Amino acid sequence: MIRGEFWYVLFLVPGILLFTLAVLIPFVIGTRYSFTNWDGVSRKLTYIGWENYVHAFQDSDVWAALGNTFKYAFILMVLVNGLSLLLALLLDSYLKFKNVFRTIFFLPSILSIVLSGFIWKYNFSTGFPKLLTIFGLDVTSPLGNPDHALFGLILVALWQGVGAPMIIYIAGLQGIPSELVESAKMDGAGAGRAFWHVTLPLLAPSITINLLLVLTGSLKVFDLVWVTTQGGPGFATEVITTFIYKTAFNSFKAGYGMALSMIFFVILVIVTIVQLSIFRRREVEM
Repeated sequence: MIRGEFWYVLFLVPGILLFTLAVLIPFVIGTRYSFTNWDGVSRKLTYIGWENYVHAFQDSDVWAALGNTFKYAFILMVLVNGLSLLLALLLDSYLKFKNVFRTIFFLPSILSIVLSGFIWKYNFSTGFPKLLTIFGLDVTSPLGNPDHALFGLILVALWQGVGAPMIIYIAGLQGIPSELVESAKMDGAGAGRAFWHVTLPLLAPSITINLLLVLTGSLKVFDLVWVTTQGGPGFATEVITTFIYKTAFNSFKAGYGMALSMIFFVILVIVTIVQLSIFRRREVEM
């Protein structure tokens, strides 16, 4: 009996080893470095206690980067889920060529984020301005304007991020028995009331997973910002991940960068727990 169960344990070993080497060991080493003034290059480590963490909470640039991060993430979470749900409702109906449209809307999500960043950087700086000059309009790239740069990045992320949530919503819609919606309509409920009182509550699990995936993914954004603005112009698009990268590798403050990473890790855990608890409770109420 024990020998038979032992084979199942052997199949877990590669995954456990990979998780240990790729996650646990770097996490422990990073935690250790966060209590030092390590510059990222030298072998000398000087332990300074909680000084990096105290400095992080007093650093106005950290708060500004976190503000940009949460602003970007929450706006994108609302827009992506709203648009993907609307597309899912349209593409789950009897629309002609709906499979073609599903493919078209899903295609951007399979592109590399780095490639998408370069494409849209060119579109904003050259493509759209040249196109709009035909209509007598003189526009410049929003990525060069501190007031509009963050919203330019949100537009790129929205274009690329709608596909996967849309598929999840379509799968959720297809799992709803059509008899329930038809019964609601027979009882006098219009399309809007049937959606609000029948379809939406049954879509609650899909909504929860999409909100969680989009929010956590947006909070961890790095590559899109780095290939388009690198946090500029000024500090307009500086998110916490790019700030940590610059602090650790450009300013040679790896110890401080590790401390910021640990703080951000705790923030992500708290956001995930709070979001899951809120929406799981809403699922029950709906």
